[in-house]
Amino acid sequence: MTGWWWLLWVLGYGVVIFFLWHTPVLYPFKLITIYVHEAAHALAGWLTGATVDGIEVNADQGGVTHLRGGSMWLILPAGYLGSSFFGAALILMGSQPALAKITSVLLGATMLILLYWSSNWLTRGLTLLFVGLIGVLWWLQEGAFLPHFVLFVGTMSALYAVYDIFDDTIRRTVKQSDAYKMSEMTGIPSIVWGVLWMLFSMALLAGVLYLGIRLRG
Repeated sequence: MTGWWWLLWVLGYGVVIFFLWHTPVLYPFKLITIYVHEAAHALAGWLTGATVDGIEVNADQGGVTHLRGGSMWLILPAGYLGSSFFGAALILMGSQPALAKITSVLLGATMLILLYWSSNWLTRGLTLLFVGLIGVLWWLQEGAFLPHFVLFVGTMSALYAVYDIFDDTIRRTVKQSDAYKMSEMTGIPSIVWGVLWMLFSMALLAGVLYLGIRLRG
């Protein structure tokens, strides 16, 4: 697909996500984005020397990563910003069938690795369901639907990151949020962290859309 058709698909998925936001249809995809958020915390912790004891995604659309040690300066912002990077990368990789297939393999392999740290049955089931869905899409029409799947998951993750930042740090103050914990560490109000993270996520999304159009022509 050309760059402009690719952009229309991304925008179309954004519209669909907006209208279905409060319906059960998006519930499993919301859980996946929460999983990405928590996995980003775990990755930042692991890279800074922390021990990862487990990752949980809960039915109430909450999540927690159990860590010991590591640098909280990197761990705390990694959740929101990691979701933004993940979404942006998938949107870009979904622009071409070959890249989408490579991405789906990497996604499936990563999910299976994360299964080791999944510490409740919902997280384990979500992992296996996601990997199984990738397998089914590989089988259907020789992977013809994979680019759309990768685009949809990427769009969902990118938009969810922006919404989650807004909802937890700007619209209201959630004391369990990463921004509130950053506020406690730095003395800078959580809303400031929220605005900075949201602006970064929106700029990253806009940059990826522009890059995708330029690359696809």
